[in-house]
Amino acid sequence: MRNVLEDKISVVVTAYNVEKYLKECLDSVVSQSYTNLEIIIVNAQSSDKTEDIIKDFTQRYENISYFNVENKGPAHSRNEGIKKATGKYITFVDGDDIISKNMYLEMLSVLKSEDADVVYCTCFRFFDDDINKTSMRNIKPVVCSGCEDIGQNMILPIIANFEKGLEVSASMCMSLYKKEIIDKYNIFAKDMSEVFSEDNFFNIEYLSKCQKAAAINKPYYYYRKHSQSISNQVHDYTVSALKNFEEYTLKIGAEMGLSSDEIKLRNKIKFIVLFSAVVKKKIDALSYGEYKKYIRNLIKENNLSFDYTRYELSLTENQVKLFWILMRYKMYFPLYILVKIYSKLISR
Repeated sequence: MRNVLEDKISVVVTAYNVEKYLKECLDSVVSQSYTNLEIIIVNAQSSDKTEDIIKDFTQRYENISYFNVENKGPAHSRNEGIKKATGKYITFVDGDDIISKNMYLEMLSVLKSEDADVVYCTCFRFFDDDINKTSMRNIKPVVCSGCEDIGQNMILPIIANFEKGLEVSASMCMSLYKKEIIDKYNIFAKDMSEVFSEDNFFNIEYLSKCQKAAAINKPYYYYRKHSQSISNQVHDYTVSALKNFEEYTLKIGAEMGLSSDEIKLRNKIKFIVLFSAVVKKKIDALSYGEYKKYIRNLIKENNLSFDYTRYELSLTENQVKLFWILMRYKMYFPLYILVKIYSKLISR
């Protein structure tokens, strides 16, 4: 049997103004128990001391290289890293996160033992520097074979997951991919402005080309949440990006023989959940007058309808149900007050 250590893994680390966290991140990567790594750091025009930290690591470690790219977002940086990667396998790390010492050794072992085309793990989440207070993101451990199995049990749940208490792993950073599949089918990450979540869509597209895929409920990745995180920012392209996401997933689903009605339902649930999250973040940043003007313009410009069925709302959490009911009946002030109160409670 071929020695697992003979296969090179390309690790693409994306960095933008992460001087506060980058050393800890890179220390966790170079300390991996799996040593056959090609570490590629993509610096997106950082204006702080990020590049100084990168240069220090490249001088100390022969398997680290770096290059600078325009700051066009995470998808662009990851795509540039994909182009440079020469490993048999490829994975990604955000420059403000941390990985466990045995992450790549254990993930590659699972991938090989299952003869899979991709393996997903899960993570611990923590806020800023408080790594002693983590919460584990539980995912459903599963091994899927064939187009129908992968479509039903991995792709559809990535669009919207109906299984209570469990999430679906769709992060490019918590995955180990075969580079040959990415190259063969020319798979690249799409920008958030186009599909809202570059991670979700990349994985749906990749999985649609797989014969076998595995997910393990092992938290090898440490995902840091802080005020500058991309996921904590509010963008005005949410509606158009989610519409694009639905169109793309319908196309992929048709190629795989998945039900278009099921894909439309899951995209509607995805829209309900993500739209409510974006509006709640907007409320935190705006006065009531500004928020009211914003939401009215958003509804008018995108011709939004808040029609729903009881069944559709039953697939969401209680907070989302309440949000959607208040929006449907244009009860903007009660919604504004409730979100403000909730924000104060969770910030304590």
